[in-house]
Amino acid sequence: MSDDLSKEILKELKEINEKLDNLNEPKGWSVPMKITALFIGTVIGPIIAVLLFILFR
Repeated sequence: MSDDLSKEILKELKEINEKLDNLNEPKGWSVPMKITALFIGTVIGPIIAVLLFILFR
């Protein structure tokens, strides 16, 4: 009984460890986040640069 219980506990601990490893893996950016970054970089950024250029000319 003791060996069976130990094996069962070890099995459960391995499963928990695998789940924790999956949680710790770095995740990439989501699609909406990529679209937002693209929009800010291609539209908002140049507009702000032009406005700053006009203000400090």
